[in-house]
Amino acid sequence: MTNGGSHEYTEQFVAGLEWIWGEGFLSPGGPEEVAAILDGLDLGGAEVLDIGCGLGGVDLLLVRAHRAARVTGIDVERPLVDRAKRTVAAAGLTGRIDLLLVAPGPFPFADASFDVVFSKDSIVHIPDKAALYGEVLRVLRPGGVFAASDWLAGSGTPYSAPMRVWLDIVGITFDMETPENTAAALEAAGFVEVELRDRNDWYRRAVREELALVSGESLDRLAKVVGREAAEHRLASSTAKLEVVDRGELRPVHMRGRKPIR
Repeated sequence: MTNGGSHEYTEQFVAGLEWIWGEGFLSPGGPEEVAAILDGLDLGGAEVLDIGCGLGGVDLLLVRAHRAARVTGIDVERPLVDRAKRTVAAAGLTGRIDLLLVAPGPFPFADASFDVVFSKDSIVHIPDKAALYGEVLRVLRPGGVFAASDWLAGSGTPYSAPMRVWLDIVGITFDMETPENTAAALEAAGFVEVELRDRNDWYRRAVREELALVSGESLDRLAKVVGREAAEHRLASSTAKLEVVDRGELRPVHMRGRKPIR
């Protein structure tokens, strides 16, 4: 999910991400990471909003593996939403999963519409975090939970030279905050029981696995899927990303907050 309708997630880019991280996923970890984000949270019978639904793979999991009663997935990229709709239809879950193309800004939902708001690695694309967290709080029912993962910046801005190199290679709009500012923004929005769990150690291992998948003979296999230039671009991106993860400048986190009952 990006902060505009510029289609940064091109078909070729998406194909490369899926080749690395699995069908239906645009970021690392797959079903195990979704389960980790939801650790201790029971979705049985819950109505869930998924911010940045992407290809819909997460939404299928929320229903099938985590027993959500109904999931509404939103994204600003039409090609992603269109494909996610086809995936959900093929799975026979259109009655339990709604997928909507939305414009950046306030959510098109009434107050207190959801029991849980979920997001996996999409908030990094949204520049106005304070407005986003306010909207999440608004659409949650009293006592509802916000559970998400996001990519944060360990040292804030201005970014270091290695971080700028990686961001230039990626070519995707990222707006990263620090963990400290993220926790403060969630509390300022009105959330209680705010918790951030640092995932840098896990992600360092994940990026090394990613780098192995796009190196050597594997690079040739990826090139057959996305083309040689795109495959080599992915290798350069993964190599640069490992440096900033090792430096602690790219710090994925899990975040959790609850809407007060009164």
